[in-house]
Amino acid sequence: MRDWKPLGHGVESLFLVTPLTRWINFGVYIYQYKGFQIDAGPLRAPRYTSRAEALFITHTHEDHAGGASRLSLPIFTGKEAAHLLQKPPLLPLYRRLVWGTVKSVRAQAVERIGSFLVLPTPGHAPDHVVIYDEEVGLVFGGDLFLSVRANLAPPGFDVQALIRSLRKVIELKPRHFFFAHAGPVEHPVQALKAKLDFIEKSREKALQLKRRGLHPKEIRDRLFGGESPWALLSGGVMSRLRFVRALLKED
Repeated sequence: MRDWKPLGHGVESLFLVTPLTRWINFGVYIYQYKGFQIDAGPLRAPRYTSRAEALFITHTHEDHAGGASRLSLPIFTGKEAAHLLQKPPLLPLYRRLVWGTVKSVRAQAVERIGSFLVLPTPGHAPDHVVIYDEEVGLVFGGDLFLSVRANLAPPGFDVQALIRSLRKVIELKPRHFFFAHAGPVEHPVQALKAKLDFIEKSREKALQLKRRGLHPKEIRDRLFGGESPWALLSGGVMSRLRFVRALLKED
């Protein structure tokens, strides 16, 4: 049985890894708060006990939603994610090996439950939402943040949408912020502004290099020093090149 770790503010966390990701200590945080669990973790993670009465899903990537089918909990999420959870797409082999699959589950699309707001924040994924407790200014951010200088893009990544989503959450002026891979982040507004600044400046530099005639691979090498090992492991699906191509997409 795995123990939930108290983080303060009534939040508890559990850090989940799979047989493959534990070797590099890369995993996903799930949370319990006010009777809700936020995200379910991957299907290939060890089983755990939840004391929650309902489950929020921030988006349907397999490291967040894969474990939902093992929990007998009502599921709440955004409109797009609710649809995808009923008919999950077939995942590439490497994603199934690393995290496991997402099995079909029934989820309810909501905009509010009590003091919780479910706010659409596309960018990392089209169906991404954050969970905001407006009573205390506390946000569960899923993969909105990752890190300030994160430069890998998954399928469906949209820089313009991410910029709008970051600005939306910054306007909330959250006092407490909990992310799926970064864990609790101190000074959340400062961290979100730093990430927004990194993306906007990277985009500006990428477009300048494009106007000088550089191709996307050359821009990637100039800005980020080459490709990430994750690109090789994922067959190019998760890559810095995809991030650069997203930066270069103009209105």
